[in-house]
Amino acid sequence: NSVYQFDARGLTCPLAFVLVKQQLLKKSTKSFILDDDITLKNFVSYLKSENIRFEQSVQGSDFNVEILD
Repeated sequence: NSVYQFDARGLTCPLAFVLVKQQLLKKSTKSFILDDDITLKNFVSYLKSENIRFEQSVQGSDFNVEILD
């Protein structure tokens, strides 16, 4: 059961947020890598507003967001 991961590094808002949200809704992506703090804040805010459970971690300069079932 492999988890599809979306790598949004190098992308910034608003495009990054739009793409990340599309991946979440259309592709059921469960793992995201971001390197833009504004995109991270917007994505986390969206997940909270939709009551979607997630875990967030930092790896170097990258932010990882994992969607929990």
